[in-house]
Amino acid sequence: MSTEILVAGVAVAFFAAACYSVTGFGFALVLTPIMAIVWDVKPVVVTGVILSTAGLIPLLLDARGHVPIGRVSTMFVASLGGIPLGVFLLERLDADAIQVMVALTVMIAGVLLYLAPHLSAGRDSMRGRAVAGFLGGALGSSTSMGGPPVVVYLLGREPDIHTFRATLIAYFLPGNILTLVAFALVGQVTGDVLLLSGAALPAVGAGIAFGIWLRRHVQAERFRTLVLGVLVATSAVVLISTAGGLG
Repeated sequence: MSTEILVAGVAVAFFAAACYSVTGFGFALVLTPIMAIVWDVKPVVVTGVILSTAGLIPLLLDARGHVPIGRVSTMFVASLGGIPLGVFLLERLDADAIQVMVALTVMIAGVLLYLAPHLSAGRDSMRGRAVAGFLGGALGSSTSMGGPPVVVYLLGREPDIHTFRATLIAYFLPGNILTLVAFALVGQVTGDVLLLSGAALPAVGAGIAFGIWLRRHVQAERFRTLVLGVLVATSAVVLISTAGGLG
């Protein structure tokens, strides 16, 4: 791994953690499309899952007493069907196809996350939970970005912020761990992935702390819109460059 990629990874991990701390949406949604510009997308996906998992662990204490067991159980069980599918896609598809998946996922998720607060959420149902859980598992293990289906589903259906955050933590932490086990079994957890993950871990902590400070000085909604705009633009660049390479 080159020094340039290592430095870029640490910087992007800091930025992703700060954005997550301010806006509350996916760490990997920020990290993956940006890092995919400078490094091979498959190790980027695995690194994103490692770092996002590490970022969830300190939040476990906040989740105590707020986890809706029935809802989380349904989504998690459904994700068990999606995780093998996502790992299969990551293994079998070439890097260009994965980059297209990453770019399209970010662009669609960016639009949905922007519109979600203004859309009618509908009724919470077993079928809806299962679909969100399955899509989260499949996207998380193929692109590292399993958050959007679950977040979009929960927005408007769970008004209590503590329960909302606890649901996300309780759903993603065990799912991410299983995904990492699957990655290790198929040989995707490489030395370069571990090197970058280890180097970026302190940056994740620093980014979260910086985001906590930044929340007191910026309007979260404006910052959220700006970050979503940057992500959609970045993903468009990734999509265009990949399409050009294929052509």
